[in-house]
Amino acid sequence: MKSVFLSVLSSLLIWAIFPLAAVADPIDVSTISCERLVSAYEAKTPSDLSFVNGILNWMGGYHATAEQGTVVDWDKLSDAFNKTVVFCSEHPGIGVLSASEKFMGDNIDDASPQSYDLAIVTCETVLTNKDVIKNIGDTFMWLAGYHASYNNGSTMLDVEKFIKQTSEIADYCQANPKASLVTAAEKFMSENE
Repeated sequence: MKSVFLSVLSSLLIWAIFPLAAVADPIDVSTISCERLVSAYEAKTPSDLSFVNGILNWMGGYHATAEQGTVVDWDKLSDAFNKTVVFCSEHPGIGVLSASEKFMGDNIDDASPQSYDLAIVTCETVLTNKDVIKNIGDTFMWLAGYHASYNNGSTMLDVEKFIKQTSEIADYCQANPKASLVTAAEKFMSENE
């Protein structure tokens, strides 16, 4: 079970953050401009679109409010991503973090019944449910942004550390299938780690 999960996870993470992985130093997400985001979006290459998707998922987690907690509505978040890209195309000089805040966090529509509360999604579900597995890269990027915000408000994304953390989460989930995904993520993405 773990080998399938890790194989899928590794593949997803490589394509999800490949453009970022070329950078050895941590990335200050707050310095990514709307111009850079739109340029990558318009290029439409798999690595550019993965960059856009990864960064916007990270920002979705970063902007989550205390009231929203760990509830993620992927459809509403996708709509917020699209609005962010449109806004960025009209305002290339603005940072993506500021632009995305206009459509995420307090400004995103209320979650629908199809949303997921990552606090009740179990490791077992993550390891076995094909629908969850196919979105795991997005989920981990969202969790990384969420923890960055709630740990200390850091806008730094350390790709090497992120990859290590996801591997540790997978190991933890394998050993603790009844634990929630959020519990697993907290163990390895918290400020103390």
